[in-house]
Amino acid sequence: MKFKAKKSQIVEALQNAAAVAERRQTIPILANLRIKAYNGSVEVTATDLEIQIKASSEVVSTEEEGETTVSARKMSELCRTLPDNEEISFVLSNGKLTVASKGFHADFATISADDFPELEISEEQSSLTLNSSVLKRILVKTSFSMASQDVRYYLNGLLLEFDQNKIKGVATDGHRLALASAELQNKETGTQLKQILPRKAVLELSKLLPQSEESVEIDMGPSYFSIKFSNLQFSTKLIDGKYPDYEKVFPSGDPSTLSLKKEKLQLALSRASVLSNEKYRGVRFALSKDSLKLTANNPEQELAEEVLEVDYKGSPLEIGFNIGYLLDVLGSVDSTDVELVFYGEDSSCIIKEPSLESEVYVIMPMRL
Repeated sequence: MKFKAKKSQIVEALQNAAAVAERRQTIPILANLRIKAYNGSVEVTATDLEIQIKASSEVVSTEEEGETTVSARKMSELCRTLPDNEEISFVLSNGKLTVASKGFHADFATISADDFPELEISEEQSSLTLNSSVLKRILVKTSFSMASQDVRYYLNGLLLEFDQNKIKGVATDGHRLALASAELQNKETGTQLKQILPRKAVLELSKLLPQSEESVEIDMGPSYFSIKFSNLQFSTKLIDGKYPDYEKVFPSGDPSTLSLKKEKLQLALSRASVLSNEKYRGVRFALSKDSLKLTANNPEQELAEEVLEVDYKGSPLEIGFNIGYLLDVLGSVDSTDVELVFYGEDSSCIIKEPSLESEVYVIMPMRL
């Protein structure tokens, strides 16, 4: 294998793929990238056996086709630190991959690409196309509510629901829930599918998807989800499990709506968090007509109180919440104003942007 590439042609593919490579190295080759040179292009592949990323790019020249695998971390870090616009040569000889640029050269140890475990998807799949920015927004707006190491493994991921002409993303850790939805462009698909994407796949895809109107192609099967955009193909196994009926999480009854400036609430909660219990991070809301009193305390008998002027016409109400959950939601809201809808002291609270029904957040109350 022998090829030459500009740094700008190859560094992004190397870094994107390196993010997926398995760092724990239980199987040494999983810490490697497969680099394949052919016909004026280079294809970089990484996998952790659950997720696979395949990024391709044009290069300056391919003098000799071939493939090998090399350390993902070392190769991506090295190429990132080379000068911009530099031409880099890659030569595989006697089991070493030599990377050279001007006065610099490095010899990398390799493992034969014959042993590289590529994910093969052979099941029947449904396909659809949608804007990259639409899918990215759904993932970004909901992913913070995923569980991370819950024994209910299906919560350690994000539910993507395709129903006729709509896509929904839902994430919950059992204490809070985030839902975002959007209309699909190709309304004739009639696809009805529910798939649970694993946490790592969601977080990587959120970073990789471009914030643009570029179309992405999605292929979905019973156990795989695959997406193509730009010069990149991202595939992941799905979490096999039944996602809980999230519709039951939404509270019902007589709503009382609190409206105020998002930043005003964020700053007040940040101040309260300083003196909140470090373990439980609770804050008490005491609501009365056009007034919100926030109270936080801790075992050292320290106390923080703040009264805010708000728009609230409901019945007097006292309810407790986790400050971190509230701040996560407020950080995800784009508008300058925010609405909190209460259904009683023992019911969950809904948070949303005024007049926006496609993105909704639910937070369970805390006993303080």
